[in-house]
Amino acid sequence: MNRVRSGLVLTMVFVLGAALAAAAAQAAEGAAAGRRGAGLMGDQTSLVSLLSREAVQKELKLSDEQAGKVKEALEKVRAELREQVAALADITDAEARRAKRTELTDQLDRKAREQLSEVLSKEQMMRLYQIRIQVGGPLYALNNPRIAERLKLTDEQKQKAVEIQKATQQKTTEARRGMANLSQEERRQKTAELREITNKANAEALGLLTEEQKAAFEKMKGEEFKLPARRAQQ
Repeated sequence: MNRVRSGLVLTMVFVLGAALAAAAAQAAEGAAAGRRGAGLMGDQTSLVSLLSREAVQKELKLSDEQAGKVKEALEKVRAELREQVAALADITDAEARRAKRTELTDQLDRKAREQLSEVLSKEQMMRLYQIRIQVGGPLYALNNPRIAERLKLTDEQKQKAVEIQKATQQKTTEARRGMANLSQEERRQKTAELREITNKANAEALGLLTEEQKAAFEKMKGEEFKLPARRAQQ
């Protein structure tokens, strides 16, 4: 009897352990998907994210009244899309999630422009766009329809820019995999690897432009602006 009981206990422990492991894995995937959705609001090239930064507000020389109105406008935009952004976590197919994320990013940007155009002057909006180009880099710029049109990119240039972007996204996704389980030193090395991937992609994107387009692109960036790095949360 003791052997039978022991066998039953071991079986129950094994089944329970497997169930807990499966639940933990599912929860981890759900959390990761949730972070991907929440990340939409914090995309460093979005108008919402940029104007949430004190350094950007200072560069735009916002008055106290403008700063208050900008805060209200951004909160309104976030609220309008919060549910849709949260729903990204329920999309399990990576390609479908990426497409939906792109759609929501466009919506977020459009709604932000509509709200901000009533608060900021034309000069401030222009400077904000210049800052966004600098923060995003050449790869972001060439894949932005408005910027691509202003630079008069050919269909071939646009296609190559898309290919570089997709390849870069794949590389960064692979590089980020498992970062949570790394030591501080390993994460530092991985961060350097990610930075190198981004720098290489931007160099490739910039290499697609003619000399005339490069000159136009530099002019579009305006006066140099350094966005301070966010402090890592403890």
